[in-house]
Amino acid sequence: MLSAAPVSPDDESTGRSAIRKATLRLVPLIALGYGAAYMDRINISFASLKMNTDLGFSPIVYGTGAGLFFISYAFSEIPSNLLLVRFGARRWLARIMLTWGLLAMGMMFVRTPTQFYTMRFLLGFAEAGFFPGVLFYLTQWFPPEHRARAISRFYIALPLSSTVMGSVASALLSLDGRLHLAGWQWLFLVEGIPPLILSIIFLRYLPDNPADAAWLTRSECFWLEARLASAESESGAHSSENLWQDLARTLSDIRVLLLCVFWFCMLTVLYAWSFSAPAILIQLTGISIGQAGTIIAIIGLFGAASMLFTAAHSDRTGERTFHIAPYPKLQAFIAKAMDLGEQYGCIPQLSTGDGWASVILYDRTSGRATEADARVAQLLSTAAGDGEV
Repeated sequence: MLSAAPVSPDDESTGRSAIRKATLRLVPLIALGYGAAYMDRINISFASLKMNTDLGFSPIVYGTGAGLFFISYAFSEIPSNLLLVRFGARRWLARIMLTWGLLAMGMMFVRTPTQFYTMRFLLGFAEAGFFPGVLFYLTQWFPPEHRARAISRFYIALPLSSTVMGSVASALLSLDGRLHLAGWQWLFLVEGIPPLILSIIFLRYLPDNPADAAWLTRSECFWLEARLASAESESGAHSSENLWQDLARTLSDIRVLLLCVFWFCMLTVLYAWSFSAPAILIQLTGISIGQAGTIIAIIGLFGAASMLFTAAHSDRTGERTFHIAPYPKLQAFIAKAMDLGEQYGCIPQLSTGDGWASVILYDRTSGRATEADARVAQLLSTAAGDGEV
């Protein structure tokens, strides 16, 4: 990596150009990948509305299968991301998407609880490493002062994928009987295709680092590498050659451990809602699957808009802590209100609060661009996986 250079007005102009190019070239592609991942992870929430009846699955079978995804996901994340560092983001992320796309489509062949458990477990294993790998990848491109916005711009794929899924689920389920396939089989088949296509695009167009990006000029590449090196030096971070020393240093950082606990609790709430939202809405209101999908789509739009606004505000002000702290309390209040029967005016905030906090939370740990950062991201995401179980 190049050494840091003094910043001049010309450097600032070059920097703006480099960040703009990196944002336009990388973030939309990563967002599409993450949106496909989240959709294939939770599309059983809509599929279960028909699948559970067709296959005779009880709520216990459904809940167990939903949770098994995260057991393999959590245990496989760190090995997956160490391999990402070894083989490069382009090849490894493409491999992840290819594998999970095939398994997501394979869900259409499930007939028994054992098959359901096995496929969900394998899907978690295949998808593990994508999210923390992308976070680490972005630290190789965006200096600390740009990361919250970069993360928010790809992380909006999470609420927006709910919008897409809510919009198309009813139409896919209505294909019941076409080509002798049930509606839930069509849902798994169609929603497994995007990651297969994206795996080819990632392999072709995703550069591993600024030096590999043909669309950056030499001065833009130098600015990115110099600015990232300067940020690493200012943070005092370093990566040793010893994996165990890096892991011990990470695990002894109280900030990382506290953020793991925080993320564990927050993702528990998010996925409890995500896996049961269609059934809850239909049971409490008597609305149709299509209407439930519309409500969930609207929730996703609220979450995406609020996420972008708050991440940008946090970057402008440089303040992180108070952009996180209020939202778990807000989520707890809303969950209690819903439990008491206070209905749907506040539901969108479930997505909103989680999205705001998620973006800033990851930025708190990404001030350094080293392999140790990859392990911080892995530990946070692993803690989240445990909460999702």
